[in-house]
Amino acid sequence: MKKLIMMLVAVMLVLAPAGFTDHADAKGYKSGKKSFNSNTAPTNTQTPNKADSNVNASTNKNTTTNTPATAAPSKSGGFMKGLLVGGLAGLLFGSLFGDMGALGAIFGFLINMLAIVAVIVLIRKIFVYFKTQRAKKQELNTWKR
Repeated sequence: MKKLIMMLVAVMLVLAPAGFTDHADAKGYKSGKKSFNSNTAPTNTQTPNKADSNVNASTNKNTTTNTPATAAPSKSGGFMKGLLVGGLAGLLFGSLFGDMGALGAIFGFLINMLAIVAVIVLIRKIFVYFKTQRAKKQELNTWKR
């Protein structure tokens, strides 16, 4: 029995490296023809005449230029705020039941499921609220005709 196990282990050790791939061949790929060349200069360039440049110099001395107003910064927070809040929530839910073993993982899963259900219920309530408001407005408008 020992000799059979030793032979099987030896065969497995010899055949184990046969499944690994050490390198990747990328010789078969060929990219298409370039359609844009950024090194070429534009073909329709015009050089201004000296007479053309002096035309506006005398007429536009007293005009003021208005700078466009800058856009208001976004208050939603965006992607990075979502990552921050999600990471903090993950740390909270992950370490809340961390010392309980498998039961902690089950409780963490239940809390995450409750959070997802709460978000879905909240979205549904908002949708139904606006739908009933529209129906009430239509009902009032039918009697005002």
